[in-house]
Amino acid sequence: MNKWFWIGGALVGGLFFYLTRGILLPFLAGLAIAYFLDPLADRFEARKVSRGLAAGIIISTFFLLILAVLIAFWPVLQAQIVAASHALPEALTTLKPKFNNLMHALSQRFGLNVPEDVEGLVSTFSDEILVKVREAATGAIKGGLAIFNVLSLVLISPVVAFYLLRDWDLIIAKIDSWLPEKTGPVVREQAQKVDTVLAGFVRGQMLVSTAMGVLYGVGWAIVGLDFAIVLGVLAGVLSFVPFVGALFAAGVAVAMAIGQWGFDLLHIAMVAGVFFVVQTIEGGFLTPRLIGGRVGLHPVWVLFAVFAGGEIMGFVGVLIAVPAAAAIAVIVRFYIDHYLDHYDLQPKAAAVSNTDGTSTSNDD
Repeated sequence: MNKWFWIGGALVGGLFFYLTRGILLPFLAGLAIAYFLDPLADRFEARKVSRGLAAGIIISTFFLLILAVLIAFWPVLQAQIVAASHALPEALTTLKPKFNNLMHALSQRFGLNVPEDVEGLVSTFSDEILVKVREAATGAIKGGLAIFNVLSLVLISPVVAFYLLRDWDLIIAKIDSWLPEKTGPVVREQAQKVDTVLAGFVRGQMLVSTAMGVLYGVGWAIVGLDFAIVLGVLAGVLSFVPFVGALFAAGVAVAMAIGQWGFDLLHIAMVAGVFFVVQTIEGGFLTPRLIGGRVGLHPVWVLFAVFAGGEIMGFVGVLIAVPAAAAIAVIVRFYIDHYLDHYDLQPKAAAVSNTDGTSTSNDD
């Protein structure tokens, strides 16, 4: 009975989040902020500061810092976003003839059946992209985004973050009190592992994304690419989406380079080189140092999680795909280990031979 109760509760909870996915973003943002800042609140508490006062100080300082950064950089960002919204369509337009020639060359070389109006198809497709890009870019400046979504992120997220940060320990203690005495220790152990995974990803990924945004912006500015700051911010934000986000940002940067310099291979190679250098730094230094192997997911599963999250819950699903998959992976590993132990299928450690002829097991 207890097992089916928890299974039913999980299904009902999943259905609830699916049905309310359209309004989840500010609440998830507040939850992520509270989770990120909880260790800092614990330090305030250790210095005899009340939890409510600590939460108020931390949340206020956090959002004031974000507001100060936006105010400081907004004039530059605004100018570059407006200019980029006009430059990117021009850059994509220059690709139309090249793409058209390429399609005809492939048709003649491999006998492909390319429609005669391929130019029209390319124009139609690219024009649709340009409309979406321009609407997204200019909408952020002219208030074209949904007012509810903007107000919810600006007003609701700080409130949610404050209350969750203030009551975080009480919420955890309440949930802990619901655990049965028999299975409580096992659940707590797995919850601790999930917390380690999520902490490693959320806090580490924020630092990684910030560093990558700065490196992209500085690198593209050094090679002379226009709108380097905006592209750097875009690349940093999109790096929260593994693989896909970085490739999309690089594609936009290359398109902007073509619009700025035409098909100058040297400049295009420099822009692409910045991408590969930053990716090398991220893969070889930033992620291993700041995140490490805490997530523990194979790259194929990461890609699957991103696309599955986007299919199920849209933009919100893409954002939470990797941490959710990592948390699920902890639970799956627990049940796999339990299954292997139950049927005595765990691999045995090989015996190590000593110099005196005796053997020692690695299980010790």
